Amino acid sequence: MPSYADSLKVTCDLLRPHVAPARDIRPSDRIQEDLGLDSLTVMEFAADVEARFDVSIPAEMYEQIATVDDVARVVVSLSGGAP
Repeated sequence: MPSYADSLKVTCDLLRPHVAPARDIRPSDRIQEDLGLDSLTVMEFAADVEARFDVSIPAEMYEQIATVDDVARVVVSLSGGAP
């Protein structure tokens, strides 16, 4: 099971291709509002997260995910760790 730090790093790595190269990605960044991902790109990113971490994010959980930190915590939680 990935640690929070590992899941945060990989989450940032998965976001990198969708964000301007000079833009830092911070845990508090909102995926759509701050990083500029549109709804289709968010779904592609979510699929990448699920594939990379071998997890399935339930549809009802998407409402709780807004920031980079939220993604990392959900990954840890779904992997059996404490968020």
